[in-house]
Amino acid sequence: MDSSKRLTYYIISLGCSKNLVDSEKINNSMFNAGYLPVGSSEQADIIIINTCGFITPAKEESLDVIFDAVEYDSKYIAVAGCLSQRYMDQLKKDIPEIDFIYGIPDEHFVRSLSRSLDIVIKESPPSISRKALYKAQVYSYIKISDGCSNNCSYCAIPLIRGGHRSFSIESILSDAEKALSEGAKELNIIAQDITQYRHGKYRLPHLIEKISEIDEVQWIRLLYCHPDHINNDIIGIYRNDKVVRYIDIPFQHVSRKILNSMGRNGDFNKYYDLVMKLRDEIPGIRIRSTFLLGYPGEDENDFRMILDFLRKTELDRVGAFIYSKEEDTEAYKLKGQIPESVKKKRYEEFMEIQKDISFKNLRRLIGSEVSVIVEEKFDETTYLARTEFDAPEVDGIFYLTAKDEVNNSIVRAKVIGSEEYDLFGEII
Repeated sequence: MDSSKRLTYYIISLGCSKNLVDSEKINNSMFNAGYLPVGSSEQADIIIINTCGFITPAKEESLDVIFDAVEYDSKYIAVAGCLSQRYMDQLKKDIPEIDFIYGIPDEHFVRSLSRSLDIVIKESPPSISRKALYKAQVYSYIKISDGCSNNCSYCAIPLIRGGHRSFSIESILSDAEKALSEGAKELNIIAQDITQYRHGKYRLPHLIEKISEIDEVQWIRLLYCHPDHINNDIIGIYRNDKVVRYIDIPFQHVSRKILNSMGRNGDFNKYYDLVMKLRDEIPGIRIRSTFLLGYPGEDENDFRMILDFLRKTELDRVGAFIYSKEEDTEAYKLKGQIPESVKKKRYEEFMEIQKDISFKNLRRLIGSEVSVIVEEKFDETTYLARTEFDAPEVDGIFYLTAKDEVNNSIVRAKVIGSEEYDLFGEII
């Protein structure tokens, strides 16, 4: 029997920001139990891999990381997260070198890990608090629910994480206050679909209002809003001065035929009208979206509708995923599967068009003044920042020139140049 006080650990967090929040909860629990965090796999006695299992490329990445980890013969390997939740028996069979396998990590993860590895830990009450994996950031993700009940035909999330479950306002506010006390100035509100938040009688507008009442928060960003659930109450949230003029709406498609098959209610005109409504009622808002290309039955006309939608709406930030055939989903058994070569060609054409739109949109900002959040020093006079119109990790960079130290702050800057996705400017 070993003691946690003599053992070190390193956490590898894969996948989305929602998974990162889970990894930070693991980190907090491991630290409180007496384990010591280190900065690399090579230094660790225990390597913890929080996996992603959303689509095939994510599963392949998770498996690659696991196989790399098991090369360390003298280390404990622990695997958790979406991949192990969905394929636990198969992982146990195919990779016996894994010492501990768990599903979606929760407050019992560390105790179960320690018991399985016969390690004595410092007992502490189960906690859902977080401890950052990396250096303190000027932003933080605030996860307000888990699971999803939209049941889109292509998506494995309900199979992995179950139906939608909103967290209590008290726990969310505690999480936000902790992040702000550690230096965060921007809170990014995340879930599989934040518009579905409901805890007791409270919905998303009330939650955002309560978060905005915390003095230290300067920016609140709304991410992952299902387009079919955006109503006047959601739009009304943007009357709050602390909510940045940015929204992430995963349209996924605009063909009614494809959206109906996906289990969604939209179409080209409905989603176009939503974009126009948002821009009319929230002046200056920037809209990010994602689209799923190559869904079963998507013919050339369906694909051209997406390209037409891009040209007509000129969305500010857009990403695309190639459809991945996921077992046990409704779309898995659909006829009309699209060849990979066609999917890839459509993806390339899509991204080329959006690159031109993004370049044109950013060129319009040259000469204007914007607020930017400064994340990192790049060189002696250059900082890596983001405008309020860009979410962390997925959107563009603002290369800020400043003589004084401005790291981890929000400042005003003038835009002096642009590229396809990034901006250049100087502090005012």
